[in-house]
Amino acid sequence: MHIRSGLVHVLLVPSLLVQAPAAAADPPDPRAIVENSLGMTFARVPPGTFTMGSPEDEPRREGQETAHEVTISRGFLLGRHEVTVGQFSRFVRDTGHRTDAERDGRGAYGIDAAGKIGDMEPQFTWRSPGFEQADDHPVVDVSWNDAQAFCVWLGDREGRRYRLPTEAEWEYACRGGTRTPYQHGDDPEGLAERGNIADATARRRHPAWKIGIRAEDGHVCTAPVGSFKPNAFGLFDMHGNVWEWCDDRYLPGSYTAERQTDPTGPAAGNDRVQRGGGWSSDWPKARSAARIGRDAAGYRGCYLGFRVILVDEERR
Repeated sequence: MHIRSGLVHVLLVPSLLVQAPAAAADPPDPRAIVENSLGMTFARVPPGTFTMGSPEDEPRREGQETAHEVTISRGFLLGRHEVTVGQFSRFVRDTGHRTDAERDGRGAYGIDAAGKIGDMEPQFTWRSPGFEQADDHPVVDVSWNDAQAFCVWLGDREGRRYRLPTEAEWEYACRGGTRTPYQHGDDPEGLAERGNIADATARRRHPAWKIGIRAEDGHVCTAPVGSFKPNAFGLFDMHGNVWEWCDDRYLPGSYTAERQTDPTGPAAGNDRVQRGGGWSSDWPKARSAARIGRDAAGYRGCYLGFRVILVDEERR
């Protein structure tokens, strides 16, 4: 592939200055938004220490969410938004990549007119998940394998390295210095302004749905990226819109109470971690600590996408 270097721009945005996150080791740098040649923007997440997992009294937690102290020793540049349909389309045009859903002929999970997400079907792929999407919507029906291939292509194109976040990096970034179930606090109803999950909007379209918040977020399926309020790190849609692949393998009950630094997850395991909840998820799955999402690397769902880290090799 043709490598074009020097296409990453740093835009200092004083209005996005934030206080150091709770229990952070160092205060964050002035907010720097980095943009690459595809127009993808990345927020610099500062190093720090946080409590990963959830307290035992958090409503609807899983027992495996054992609270433990984690240090993220280096700042990192995380995509402010999920990878979009338009960005993934560019990848496919440049490489001829066929997703797992297209290559094996089994398709993916999609939604029908009645609001049912049934079995995988060949007609459902990232191009047609069962609902309309524009270029600024998060791409869905992509597997962990497809996300990895996107990272390789983007790295070759930019002359930089891109990767999926670890589960610890993802939760640290999602929390943005908070210790509550959600970035805005304890009440899941506040997700109507922070993310896109199952809600009254979706139930009005699909009366058979019984889950979700009472409030309306205005979207039945995916929303254009950045439609909701960002967190303190300048990141959008960390709660809801689409589940997001992480790099880590998943093993149930793999958390321990021991302190950790830059954990990368279990060394073995058949499934990969997904975080954040999606447009069809109930509110417990959108909690910052929730690790309910996990599937094999070839899995693809119409509620599942990803965001990436731009690896800043010079950053210490």
